[in-house]
Amino acid sequence: MSRHRDDTDDPAQPLSDDQARTQVVSAAKQITALVNLPDMYASFAFRSCNDQADPPYRGVVEMSFTLPLDDSSGVSAAVNPDSYFDQIAARMLSHGWSSGPPPGLHPYGHVINQDGVMAIMTAGPNTGWARIQIYGECRNMTDHRNDGTTNWVKITDQLRTG
Repeated sequence: MSRHRDDTDDPAQPLSDDQARTQVVSAAKQITALVNLPDMYASFAFRSCNDQADPPYRGVVEMSFTLPLDDSSGVSAAVNPDSYFDQIAARMLSHGWSSGPPPGLHPYGHVINQDGVMAIMTAGPNTGWARIQIYGECRNMTDHRNDGTTNWVKITDQLRTG
């Protein structure tokens, strides 16, 4: 994935660890509150915005889920992922998200964004499964290389809406 902006090496308004985490976890909560993601599980980690693992970092949430079944043909099979992503995007667009990535980014997948946060929807890795990866802004200047926060931590319970 390409970098967010030219100012990512020294953002004018850095985010604290809590702010960077909240940025993406809040977006994930909004998505899970508005869209049914069957069998969803989610994790959070900090990721460097460059290939050297140097700051800046961003918060990242990855949600994996099963695709709902489509019984319209009389044979139960997972819905077409692209069609389902269109439905998710339409729902999120009606709640203030925008279609496509933030300016300057060109990720692969079905992408929506809001306030510098980008959600990328892709199929797989296994048949019948899909995922949404939520990337925050590259504004966290903490060096996370050796603090363990680049390891994925389960946050599924934080995203359940009851």
